[in-house]
Amino acid sequence: MNQSARILLVLLLLISFTYADISISGDARVRPRWDMNDAGDYGNKTTDIYYFYWARLDIKADIGDGYFFKTRLAHNGAGNFIGKFGTGDLPSSVSYKNAGRGTVDFLLAYFGYQGKTYGWSTGLLPVPGSLLIDAHFYPIKPLDIPWILFNNNAAHGFNFNYRFLGQKLDLTVFVDDNSGMSVEGEVVTSTDTSYAWLIDQTTDTLRIYRDTTYTSTTTDPNQSTRDQYTLNLSYPIKALGVQIKPEIFVTLADSGKAAPMTFGADVTLPKVAGFVISAGAGAVTQNVETAVFPGAYSGVVNRFKLAGKVGPGSLVTWVDMFKIDPKLDGAPNITSTSIWLSYKYLLYKSDAGEVSLKPTYRQLTQKIDGLQDLNRVFLELTTEIKF
Repeated sequence: MNQSARILLVLLLLISFTYADISISGDARVRPRWDMNDAGDYGNKTTDIYYFYWARLDIKADIGDGYFFKTRLAHNGAGNFIGKFGTGDLPSSVSYKNAGRGTVDFLLAYFGYQGKTYGWSTGLLPVPGSLLIDAHFYPIKPLDIPWILFNNNAAHGFNFNYRFLGQKLDLTVFVDDNSGMSVEGEVVTSTDTSYAWLIDQTTDTLRIYRDTTYTSTTTDPNQSTRDQYTLNLSYPIKALGVQIKPEIFVTLADSGKAAPMTFGADVTLPKVAGFVISAGAGAVTQNVETAVFPGAYSGVVNRFKLAGKVGPGSLVTWVDMFKIDPKLDGAPNITSTSIWLSYKYLLYKSDAGEVSLKPTYRQLTQKIDGLQDLNRVFLELTTEIKF
């Protein structure tokens, strides 16, 4: 980059910061984990110790009158983590594993408008994980915070909100699969090649020659496919210090593909002795028989949660329970239970940011009749810096 280009870039940055309210924030984590995975009668038992790390950079631009742009730069790995120590792309085939590096991706990239009465946004949107969204999109792993791990709390789509009776009515349209298309006219359905056995006159041997390739065509309207969307609608209701938030997810899918519907509610009670007590319950149903387990099914999910200050830090604990009943005769039921217990202690806090420690205990048990008896335990210690 020459000197003129450098000066121009600096001027453009100065102009941007002058005429648009741009803020930059972020965080970084290192997480040692002890991982015990016991498959019971259906496998072996393993234990491992490894170290995760992440770094995220959030950029927000307010251009005035409620219009904004937001993006997050980080690695598109499970749960936002760059990965384990000793993993990643290597600069050379002779490099040690600790030379591995992660890539930087757009984990969020959206813009929109937010006013006092209504708002909208579109792009790669933030979508917080919850009990219902986990059960809706990942029924086989409903309690292992799958939306956070496998979708990184984000999805492509559109969001609309409207303030009604003092609360925000929220509608999100997820674009789950954008590969559908309409196909018209003749479609190649099969090809056939004719072969001839001939005597090679020069060598007097039998040889095979390709004669002609025949292609048949037909007009098949079933070649067209549809995009897949999921609609999410929620509206919190507050009365006498109690908040009830009913919510529904409905997937609109192509013929033969899973199209679940999930509905339920979270209930948050007033603080008791400094603790917030909440509970959630929901039901999910999927009536399309698919080739992928569990096919058509129904299920119920429940959560009981407690959060509050304990001593110098904050305690969060919850218990989740989920059961799936496949509708196909003879298909096994799936029963899952998850326990989460964490304690966050601030080592340092200032106007510019904070540093914290968070020990965490996580346990997941899952039983699939005749197929699986899983017990997995995580012991973690997360060190985090926010700025």
